[in-house]
Amino acid sequence: MREISYNFGAIRDSIMKLSASEMIKESKSVTLDKFADAIKKSPVLQKQHLVFKNIQECKPFEKERLADRFLNQNLQLFVNEKWDQIMMANKSIRRSFLDDMHVEAKKDGKLCEAINVLIEARTKPGFVDFEKEQESYEIVMSHLTRPVISESDKSSEKTDSPKLVKDAWKFITKVAVSNFNERFSHLNEGEKQLFKILVSDVETKNNYLESLRNETLQIVDNKIQQLDGDQKTISVLNDFKNKLEKMKGLNHAALDEGLISCFELKETLSK
Repeated sequence: MREISYNFGAIRDSIMKLSASEMIKESKSVTLDKFADAIKKSPVLQKQHLVFKNIQECKPFEKERLADRFLNQNLQLFVNEKWDQIMMANKSIRRSFLDDMHVEAKKDGKLCEAINVLIEARTKPGFVDFEKEQESYEIVMSHLTRPVISESDKSSEKTDSPKLVKDAWKFITKVAVSNFNERFSHLNEGEKQLFKILVSDVETKNNYLESLRNETLQIVDNKIQQLDGDQKTISVLNDFKNKLEKMKGLNHAALDEGLISCFELKETLSK
């Protein structure tokens, strides 16, 4: 009997495989649309989606210290998460979309398992399998520093300590932005923006959330004013407005969830 996997990477790839079959038969995939919506509604699934995508699809690094920093930056997203809650979300998504189907990653199952172990080590109190953690770290680092055939497939990020020159601050900022965009070039613009905020300090998160909250409230108010007698839609928008107003002054533990929820709501309303 195969062991049941709740690894997000394997679950995602299995759902993609199912979706591909649907698209061949019907030219569209209801499963894929529902899966995308499920990720947007769950902060813990959203974080896993970003981290697995970042690690699996990023260009390789020339220097190990840059790869190590990149890995730690990604794992930082799980600082306030709990392993049992991550597993609960993964079990739910598996049951909803795959039921008893066999789950496996499409090609890099070993890497997916290694990423999963590193997330577990960061979020599970009392985790003590340090040998497994070290082995997983080495697997991920080997992937991040893998050799490349084409220079275009290599990360152009070469330094984390640029020399001081005239207009040093402007230069360093330009390099930092360039390095970030290169490092996360596989993400779309919305994912880049969200990831950048999620790995920021608490003060930056609070300031961004307040700005995002106010912008989204303005969008909601504008949409309500544009509606003429559509009470059902107005009622839904008023529910959104109430939730946004309650987001003011969130504690540290609730910040990420508030950011993701507000970000996704603004993206949806702006379409």
